[in-house]
Amino acid sequence: MQVEATIMTVCQRLSHALRQCVSLFFLSFQLIAMDAIQLVGEEVEFGGPQIAPELIYASIAADPNSAPLFDDAEEEIPRFRKSFFQGFEWKAGHLIDLGDEAGGLDVTFQDARVSFGLPLGSLDNILGIAPFFRTTHLNGPTTVDVPETLFDTGVGFFHQKKWSTRWSTTILVSPMVRSDFSTSDDAFRLFGLGLATWKANDQIDYSIGVLHLDREDVSVLPVFGFVWRPSKRWRFDGMMPQPKVSYRLWKDGSREEAWASIGGAFGGNSWSVKRDDPATMSRVVDQLTLRDFRVFGEYQLVRSGRRGWLVQAGYAFGRSLEYEKLDLEIDLDDALYLEATLQF
Repeated sequence: MQVEATIMTVCQRLSHALRQCVSLFFLSFQLIAMDAIQLVGEEVEFGGPQIAPELIYASIAADPNSAPLFDDAEEEIPRFRKSFFQGFEWKAGHLIDLGDEAGGLDVTFQDARVSFGLPLGSLDNILGIAPFFRTTHLNGPTTVDVPETLFDTGVGFFHQKKWSTRWSTTILVSPMVRSDFSTSDDAFRLFGLGLATWKANDQIDYSIGVLHLDREDVSVLPVFGFVWRPSKRWRFDGMMPQPKVSYRLWKDGSREEAWASIGGAFGGNSWSVKRDDPATMSRVVDQLTLRDFRVFGEYQLVRSGRRGWLVQAGYAFGRSLEYEKLDLEIDLDDALYLEATLQF
């Protein structure tokens, strides 16, 4: 009896120790994933009709934890979750043409994406993954045949590595399909970003790199500029081609905070579609490109755990519609637009 009792006691202790080891393993993995994702920056998005919409490198270039803490009592908001799953995002918007050039062109879109984060051995070697699906609905023009709906779907892979306390590199690759889903010819696109960042001090970072858009009108763009954080309230994103100035309106401890921003952006994209060909009286495959330039203002509520919402309103100008094979380019009138984003 004494031997059996001793064996049972040993088994119970081994079982308890095993459970503790398993719990510590998963807790450690979650904490590492959490810290690794924080190195990515404010937020990472892939694909979409803008230049990697909201231009991800403006956030990637700066470590959100590197701003000087002027108020030592101020609590930081946990921007990300302590897990592999980082959340779901839904975004929608509508652009209203202010004129009737070529019959006008209004644009409505919906976008859904999910984000994950994975450390590759250490906090200095991380991988972000974000599959997405987007629909864009076109109302107009009347002078040329265009699809009613365009689609973007794919997955983005983000990798950032810190080589030293000052130097880091960022690589983003996003294979995707952009088409009206009536053809697969030339529908595959590859978005890419390569960025090198030098941290001058706790307030300012300088970055330079290359952006591969894989668009018919603009294939490659240089990326350069700075991110300056003179205080906890101000952030100046001097990253071209999407500059942005942000001011924090208020903050509620480590729970939430609100920001107001103004900025500019280069918008548009290219899709593989089928259109009516007047010359052959048939439907042919062509590359449709939409392009515009934007100035905007936005209000963002940031909640802990990568939750919150954003509303952006702006003015679009320099708009155009182009078909590659038809050798046709239509200049469109300016437009107003409104977009909203929900993260949960």
